[in-house]
Amino acid sequence: MSIDNEVRIGAFVFTSRYEGQTASEVLARGVATAQAAEAAGFDDVWVTEHHFVPFGVNPSALTFAGYLLGRTSTVRVGTAVTVLPLHSPVHVAEQAALLDHLSGGRFDLGVGRAQPVVDYEVIGRGVEYWRHGLPEALDLTLAALAGPVSADSELYRFREVTPEPGPADAGPPPVYVAANSSASVELAASRGLPMLLFFDKDAGAKAAMIAEHARVALAAGHPGDGYAHGMALFAHVADTPDEARRVMRRAAGEFVLANSRYRPLVDVPRRGDHDAPHEQVVDRLTESALATHPVGAPEVCVERLVGQIRESGARRVLCQVEVAGEHDSVLANVKRMGEEVLPEVRRRLATG
Repeated sequence: MSIDNEVRIGAFVFTSRYEGQTASEVLARGVATAQAAEAAGFDDVWVTEHHFVPFGVNPSALTFAGYLLGRTSTVRVGTAVTVLPLHSPVHVAEQAALLDHLSGGRFDLGVGRAQPVVDYEVIGRGVEYWRHGLPEALDLTLAALAGPVSADSELYRFREVTPEPGPADAGPPPVYVAANSSASVELAASRGLPMLLFFDKDAGAKAAMIAEHARVALAAGHPGDGYAHGMALFAHVADTPDEARRVMRRAAGEFVLANSRYRPLVDVPRRGDHDAPHEQVVDRLTESALATHPVGAPEVCVERLVGQIRESGARRVLCQVEVAGEHDSVLANVKRMGEEVLPEVRRRLATG
């Protein structure tokens, strides 16, 4: 069966700041990347939300998404993700509905809870919102996207209100849930919502999570399939293996350095191996990406994208196209993806 009409390939604009770059340069590159992606034939653009770390300089996924919707005309723009428990879920729903109306239905809302870091002290309302707040915040967001909403719990309590502008005639915008564990898979599936799966899972692990989602969704009375699950991949077209390794290693180095600067909440233990040498972690991330992600010659990128889509079962692809870091290199990569990779990927999927 052809899956061409079901698969959408998007550019993931991470607003990653590399050494020596200013925030203004990074944000300008993000806007240019989104516009270049539209011109190159990408279907979607996705943006992130980060606080208090230099690697991602965009603190508001909703604001940036709104700006990009105004600077583009055909691509869908989504958040990957809005860190929902940091914000008022009803206000998030209002903003999502507003962007959906203003863009003519081109907005997707991706939500998650992110890491247990200082963000929850400064912007959020404490560790309990990280530990337990996402399910209720998600339910309140979904309710507020549909109509009147109220709350009476330990975390959220307010009288009934009717959010405006309310849903568009075609209904509220799609909502995706970031999933990185069985609990988050269950959260998305039990609400009948698609997932966003990120860089750390290989295609087989993503397929297993999608299969788990199907089982839970069916048990909860929702369809077991037909979900437009998304997955994030590094994507860079290189002329030689040495170039691919150099670009990926630089990106991995910046990512690992930035990750080490996250300040965790004091009463939540840090996860992962934080005692491993920096170079070892960078090498491991670099080699993993080079082995499985669409990074390399055009044919390598095509094969990896097609393989990831077919094996995982995901139907939304979020290509992190900014790994080169420099403005001109990023835009050149987007152009090459559009000319040398995406048409062949779509051809193979359509005839597969």
